[in-house]
Amino acid sequence: MNNPIDRRSLLISTLALASAGVASLVTAGPAYSAAPASTTATGRGTAAAARPATATAYGPNGTHYPADLPWVGESAPFEIVVNCDWASIAAAIKSLTPARVAQGVAIRVKPGTLPGGGAGSSSKAVLAGVGSTAWTRNVLICPQQGFGSVTVASTGIRFDQCARLSFFGFVSAGAFCMTLCADMQMGWSRWDAMSITRGGKNIALYEVVLGFRRNADDTSGVRPTDTYELTNISRYGCVFGPSVKPAGSSAHCDTIQLEGTGTGVFGPFTSVDCVDYGSSNAVAMLHARLTLAEYRHCLILGDQLPWQVFPLTAADYAGRPNAFSGGGMDVRLYDSVVCGAVGGTDFTTVERTSLSYQPQSSQLPTVSGSWTVDTSIAAWNRATIMALQDVDDYQTATLAAIWKW
Repeated sequence: MNNPIDRRSLLISTLALASAGVASLVTAGPAYSAAPASTTATGRGTAAAARPATATAYGPNGTHYPADLPWVGESAPFEIVVNCDWASIAAAIKSLTPARVAQGVAIRVKPGTLPGGGAGSSSKAVLAGVGSTAWTRNVLICPQQGFGSVTVASTGIRFDQCARLSFFGFVSAGAFCMTLCADMQMGWSRWDAMSITRGGKNIALYEVVLGFRRNADDTSGVRPTDTYELTNISRYGCVFGPSVKPAGSSAHCDTIQLEGTGTGVFGPFTSVDCVDYGSSNAVAMLHARLTLAEYRHCLILGDQLPWQVFPLTAADYAGRPNAFSGGGMDVRLYDSVVCGAVGGTDFTTVERTSLSYQPQSSQLPTVSGSWTVDTSIAAWNRATIMALQDVDDYQTATLAAIWKW
């Protein structure tokens, strides 16, 4: 490469995220003082794993974690252990007072499988109206026995009108959906797909791995509807993999669709240390209603590179996905690598970022910076791509080695 990027170099930046959003998606509910019968207020009784400093990497490395969330590897000021069912989780959340949440709460789920009711925007929600936007910090919800000890049914799940909840350490062959949620976090988890829709605000993903599947639907969709606002969506150390449609299919299949189908404010969408592989049609489709898409130290890998990591079969559609498609009006890239066509996207700022081909004049940044053209990127193989990352693959066992507590 003409502009090589060391995966362990430090990226120091301040992300100015818009604070505007839906004012009251989740109302502050009554405080519950009595602990539900299915819970016990107790710590794990194990040695604490120290909270690591965040280290820059492409994709997961076990260090991307919310600064103000109780650390998963040590006892929180208030610990609750619950049975592996949504009713017990909901009861534990409803038992909390604002003062208790401010101290720090971890809800640890016993091993098992959590049921699902579907991941559609109108599927029966597994949690609805729990949590509160009035709380000053999030509640940690994680498996008691570590990553992989709690799975979620492959039917998928939906959270509706929930707030201030952080789910870390879950595994599912299904998808998760959030509707009208606020201040929610998903982290250190392996899912099939994701949907954030209707409206929402302040939703963050930390080292979430999605996709790598044969499916004609998008790997992820972020779609506000009607007059709802959908603001402040961010990702840190995530990997979003391909969805591959069958040969001959006319479906449109992207890895990330940011589609402004409503009239409310939409954006910004911020990605830091992420790796995105193209699906059958594109890596990212950015709608013109999206206010801002910003990528910092990311790999956006389209063209033939997705199939180096997720090989196609004769039954698959043999696509050469764009890196970007759609009519995004303000896209900014810093310290990143882009492989594949970038279409009619409006890049306002491009700094220290490599592109796999010579762009047209209309694809040059309109405000500041320039592309570093490196045509060798298009010939990268699996070994080259994975050597830039801290993991050799995205298998559950590999992820368990870095997501441990």
